[in-house]
Amino acid sequence: MVWQTTKYRESLDWYLGHLGLIVSDFLYYPRQRERGPVMSFIRCDRGGTPADHHTLALTLGPANRYVHSAYQVADLDALAAGGEYLRELGYDRSWGIGRHIQGSQIFDYWRDPDGFLVEYFRDGDLFDHTLDPGWAPMTASGLAQWGPPATRDFLGVKPGSQALRELRAIVNALRQDNECDFERLRGLLKVATS
Repeated sequence: MVWQTTKYRESLDWYLGHLGLIVSDFLYYPRQRERGPVMSFIRCDRGGTPADHHTLALTLGPANRYVHSAYQVADLDALAAGGEYLRELGYDRSWGIGRHIQGSQIFDYWRDPDGFLVEYFRDGDLFDHTLDPGWAPMTASGLAQWGPPATRDFLGVKPGSQALRELRAIVNALRQDNECDFERLRGLLKVATS
């Protein structure tokens, strides 16, 4: 599950402090590392027993909302066959097939009937509690080791009602008391074009 929040640090602290989750990776906007992370992939702390790279990912954004959920499949054949099945039913692939950098999952993103983003994945990293968090810049080109470039649909900048919703969220975020100041929002917009 990936959630966007206008109060990223407060949300991250809540999940770490109240649920005992631990960070696998932090992402920061290019040339803004000194301001701290804007996304984190967090996992269950199972001690010495390896756990999935992330159970939850949190990202700073102009509105509090669901971004996508992910569903693990048996193997690459199931992932590819599932994509063919969804295409035959008339659904739209948002992005994929490719392999993420953080977490290393082979992924395929689709839109469900309500327009929600869903990810099917396979072959993700497992870590125990000894892993120190990684740090990397957040860029569209840095989301995958291989596969097609991230689409405008996946990045939330597809023309139409989705883009208008994002623009309204940005304007509202600038009026609110949250972490989405002008520099952070400028960093977010740069990600979409990187």
